[in-house]
Amino acid sequence: MLKFVGTALTAAALIVGAAQAEGLIRKDVSVSYSDLNLSTEAGARSLLVRINAAAASACGGSPAFYASYAVAPSLAYKEFDTCRSNAVNAAVSSIAAPLVHQIYASNGSYDRVAGAR
Repeated sequence: MLKFVGTALTAAALIVGAAQAEGLIRKDVSVSYSDLNLSTEAGARSLLVRINAAAASACGGSPAFYASYAVAPSLAYKEFDTCRSNAVNAAVSSIAAPLVHQIYASNGSYDRVAGAR
């Protein structure tokens, strides 16, 4: 049985106002993790890496694609980071895997999770 986490739908719901203002195309992104053992640190970290990549894709792929980037790159980065963070938080909270939650919570953000090996 395949297991999926949908980050894009959650991201879209959380930041619909900003995304509509930017005219971004949002897409649904599924993250498969049936091949991972989420009771191991390696499996949990691998899922967090996949979730972050899917969230970035769901949020437009890059701040450079936001309409505000040309005139206010720092605003585009902030909007992108907020979208990605909201999507990752929602995806992680939807997973019934205590070790994933523990690693994510102990690091405070995805960026520190990916770097902490």
